Amino acid sequence: MPIFIYYQTTAKEWKRAENDAAVPNDALFIWYDFVNASLEESKLLTSQFHFDTLAIEDTVSTISRPKLKEYPDYQFLVCHLINPTDYRAQAINIFMKGHILVTYHQDKLKSIGSMEEVIQKRYLSKEITPVDIAFLILDFIVDSYFDYIYHIEDEVFSFEDRHVNDATDNKLMEDVFRIRSVIIKLKRVLMPMQELIEHLKEEASFTKTKKQRIYIHHIEDHIIKQIHVIKSAQEMTGDIRDNYDSLNSYRLNNVMKILTLVSVIFLPLTLITGIYGMNFWNMPELEWNYGYFSVLTVMLLISIALIVYFKMKKWF
Repeated sequence: MPIFIYYQTTAKEWKRAENDAAVPNDALFIWYDFVNASLEESKLLTSQFHFDTLAIEDTVSTISRPKLKEYPDYQFLVCHLINPTDYRAQAINIFMKGHILVTYHQDKLKSIGSMEEVIQKRYLSKEITPVDIAFLILDFIVDSYFDYIYHIEDEVFSFEDRHVNDATDNKLMEDVFRIRSVIIKLKRVLMPMQELIEHLKEEASFTKTKKQRIYIHHIEDHIIKQIHVIKSAQEMTGDIRDNYDSLNSYRLNNVMKILTLVSVIFLPLTLITGIYGMNFWNMPELEWNYGYFSVLTVMLLISIALIVYFKMKKWF
């Protein structure tokens, strides 16, 4: 894909250039946005901008953990977006050098269009610095998390409505573990980003002005809210899982109780049949005309007595 180039003129106007040659030499600010860059385009990071080899390797070949790294003549910032397909981290690498901002990422940012509108309104007749746009990108990244956070929150709150008519528990638990899997993936993006924002808040070279310090607190408030929501959703799914385990235990205990009572009722009956099943010659009851009916009567009375006893104890 091509490299998108934006710049600010000496008249404080925000414009887009078709190529590097179209950027005026007196531009106050230039933004090079590398989107899914080819190998040849990636080489410009070295040949044109002279960035550190290790930083370029982190940018092109790997997904680095969110961080801010200081170099003698520029700063290197790594932020993470959320991939909408699998909720994994997508790195946005930001280089800030003098009046030049270079961003490198794999997919086109959906919010670039709205970011242009914000830049034109917020920095109308004001000079733009790379750190200003870096703050704006960071804000847009953190705000983009809300779509995923609110979606998972809605799934948790609507959980009961979705499963009220489920005939089996398997589908219910599959949904619980699916939601918890998404929550874990989201936390793997949010937690490192929160650490990065806390670091930026204390980094004097990044938050130089009072306005920037207020802005970073604004961004921090958003991610703290998101983490609270995601933790609450995780706790609720944990409660659902625990309730399911408790319900299963309750059901199993009831089954075991019934089986135990049935076993207790049949135990003396089995004892009697076992005794008279030995067939010794000196057992007079075997030759008694009413022996069979008498034993059946005794067994019936024992069964009734045990059932009545269990009813009195409210074990049934």
